[in-house]
Amino acid sequence: MLIRYSPMLVSLSVLVAILASYMALNLAYNVNQSKGRSHVLWLIGGSIAMGIGIWSMHFIGMLAMDMPGMDMAYNIPLMILSIIVAIGASAVALVIVSPTEVRTRSIVLGGLAMTAAIAGMHYIGMASMRMNAIIEWNYFLVFASILIAMLASYGALMMLMRARQRPEQVSLLLIASTIMGCAIAGMHYVGMAAATFVHQHKPEYTHDSLLVTDNLTAAVVIPTFLLLGFSLAISIGLRIWNRTSKAAVENLIKSEEKFRILVEAVKDYAIFMLDLNGNITTWNSGAQRITGYSEKETIGKHISIFYKPEDIENHTAEKELFAASKYGHFESEGQRVRKDGSLYWASIVISPQIDSEQKIIGYSKVTRDITAVKEAERRLKSLNEDLEDRVRTRTAALARREYQLRSITNALPVLIGQVDQNEVFTFANEGLENWFQTKVVGKTFREVLGEERYPENKPYIDRALSGENVTYERVSKSGNNQGIFSVTYVPEFDEQKQPTGFIVLANDITKYKEIQQDLKDARDAAEVANSTKSAFLANMSHEIRTPLGAVLGFSELLLNDDMSPSERHNSVEVIKRNGQLLSNIINDILDLSKVEAGKMEIEKIQVPFSEIMKEISSSLSLGASEKGLKLIVGSQGPVPHYIKTDPLRLRQILLNIVGNAIKFTQKGSVQVIFQMLKTDDGSSKLAFIVKDTGEGIQPEQIDRLFIPFSQADVSTTRKFGGTGLGLVLSRKLANALGGDIILAETARGKGSTFMITIDPGDVNLAFEAKSQYQFSNMAIKNDGTSLSSLNVLLVDDSLDNQLLLTRILKKAGADVTTASNGREGYEQALNGNYDVVLMDLQMPEMDGYEATKLLRERLYQKPIIALTAHAMKEERERSLKSGFNDHITKPIDQKLLINTLSSYVKEI
Repeated sequence: MLIRYSPMLVSLSVLVAILASYMALNLAYNVNQSKGRSHVLWLIGGSIAMGIGIWSMHFIGMLAMDMPGMDMAYNIPLMILSIIVAIGASAVALVIVSPTEVRTRSIVLGGLAMTAAIAGMHYIGMASMRMNAIIEWNYFLVFASILIAMLASYGALMMLMRARQRPEQVSLLLIASTIMGCAIAGMHYVGMAAATFVHQHKPEYTHDSLLVTDNLTAAVVIPTFLLLGFSLAISIGLRIWNRTSKAAVENLIKSEEKFRILVEAVKDYAIFMLDLNGNITTWNSGAQRITGYSEKETIGKHISIFYKPEDIENHTAEKELFAASKYGHFESEGQRVRKDGSLYWASIVISPQIDSEQKIIGYSKVTRDITAVKEAERRLKSLNEDLEDRVRTRTAALARREYQLRSITNALPVLIGQVDQNEVFTFANEGLENWFQTKVVGKTFREVLGEERYPENKPYIDRALSGENVTYERVSKSGNNQGIFSVTYVPEFDEQKQPTGFIVLANDITKYKEIQQDLKDARDAAEVANSTKSAFLANMSHEIRTPLGAVLGFSELLLNDDMSPSERHNSVEVIKRNGQLLSNIINDILDLSKVEAGKMEIEKIQVPFSEIMKEISSSLSLGASEKGLKLIVGSQGPVPHYIKTDPLRLRQILLNIVGNAIKFTQKGSVQVIFQMLKTDDGSSKLAFIVKDTGEGIQPEQIDRLFIPFSQADVSTTRKFGGTGLGLVLSRKLANALGGDIILAETARGKGSTFMITIDPGDVNLAFEAKSQYQFSNMAIKNDGTSLSSLNVLLVDDSLDNQLLLTRILKKAGADVTTASNGREGYEQALNGNYDVVLMDLQMPEMDGYEATKLLRERLYQKPIIALTAHAMKEERERSLKSGFNDHITKPIDQKLLINTLSSYVKEI
């Protein structure tokens, strides 16, 4: 039977196939990009649109076939079934490509399902044909059509996969659509070629048959193109929208990632998100640094874990979230708790998170640790009122920083100013303006310094404006202000490293200079003192070694048997004299040390004044007569019978001063005149005026007279010896006795006059000196005291002392027994019959204190006299309190020893 095809309808069918393929590729992309409910809707809608498009291509291709003289109709149920099969094939294809990852097995099974569905659609559609002819099939072509359907199915799936992965390549999409459309059309027409129509009787058309007419063709073609066009437009539009949305999503993701990185990089702020219930959903490193909690420890926890117990009880966190949701924003400051339990001050900002429907879906919270700020507020209370306003705007913040800078610079003890390149002050602290007593800001350096001082500072200003650090010292005056300043200019630079001005720092170093001068003076004084000390030590060494050498030398001479009695007597006198000199030196040193330490005890007792003067006269007359000097002692005006003073210290003063006068006078006389003086306050002083005719004192030596360890002549070639302690010690003793010692007058070659004053106490001015008296050498007589009836126990660990004392006592007639330590002395005293015990204090095994204590505990009643080299008053008092009857110091004074023991002879 003759079969003709309508070229227009054939072309339309191929075009429909290509459009359906293009729409299928677009739908595959949209299905893949959709999620959830939209994914199902896109899958259903896409399957229907794609299936109807493929079926329309098939139906138009069948309508394109014309068999002259034969009517044609289609069975509606079978036609609908073919449509369902086409939709099913499309659904299979879209389901296969919709997952993110598609396995090979799915592609194979899907291709077979699509092949069966397409072939089934085609042959079901042909089976729905109603005409007066039967179909004879060429099964080779049928198989070929099925093979083409299979290739078309797999090709469609592969193209769908590839197009889904590369949706931006439109050219690839067009090529793939054309190839896929031609393959589907080719399958259809191969299948049509496999059918041979053989004419038969005219069929009867039932009510379920649809007769093919021109109207039917129009009714199929026009809706098909409308549906495909509409679907294609929607698909392309959605593709464009998806591409735009994807770009927007990608940009949003990138923006969110940048924001996340930015948030994570913020170390000084705790930034985190909360859900509607206040539970933490995000956590940045700044939050971990501030609170001490890690992200794992906080995610899912309620925000109240950072609040104090009382805030938790008051539901503070919930109230803050409520305020943020109500007002759209919440700011507050308060104390929060770290993981370790410590408190810190936090500034918090809470903002609600709004979705597209203007519903609150959570909160963002930003926390800043402001503990340091609060501490600064505490220290700088004056800034507290403006703090919140200052931090709201950049201008306010700059104003606050300027205020803080000014407060700090005002608090510094330095003059601070800022000068621009035109030499105009742009800043000055209070110290600078107070110094110049005027407002400095806005004035030039020339105006501030004045025409007189500006030229002196101009070279330094020019150097600072050229970029050089400059420091110099300058004496500055401003009104009544005057001081020495250390001035420093620190240049300032712009971004191009060009000088724009400089900072002025002026530090008042007047006190520092004074201290520096004081240190220099102290160093000079220390050097002088050190030199004086060295000279004193050298002189002291000389003064001690000289008599010591004489003692040792003449002691060796006494060992010779060939000495005559007179030579031996002279040697003994030399040893005795030098020994006494050594004793005097040691006593002076000890007395001065006690006075310096404030431990010199002064006793005030009533003594006859005339006896003191006679004793002084008799003691010094020998030395004066040996030098051929006249020693004149007398009074001027009435003097008291008795005075209340320390006679020992008064004798020591007079012996030192008068002895010095004799020592430094080679010819002439030494006068000692005493008289009563009235002071300005009405009290009375007893004065001793000591005048000599010696060499006098040079002016440069006067200042050193009363300095310890100093002498008028400290050279190694000095003419006169001495320790340099006599005048110092005498003045201190005179001060202790209520008076003083001064150098009244001196003249080179004519002598000196010293005045000694003391407080005499309540006095009776009963007599007046008749005249001045002159004393000559007086012989000292031996009283011939005998100790013949005395039995003495001598306890001393020194064999030399035992020998010396034994000879002295035996010569005086005493019987002497010796013991070498305290234990021996204790035992011998108990076992023997002794009249008196002489006990040394410092001995091995048992000292004198312990031995005497044990004897007194055994009720030993005989006298015990202490022997010691300690001449201190405290040592004497200690020995008397320890049970001793008396106290004798070493070196032993023979006369004192014998007189002391003789008193016990009388008692016995």
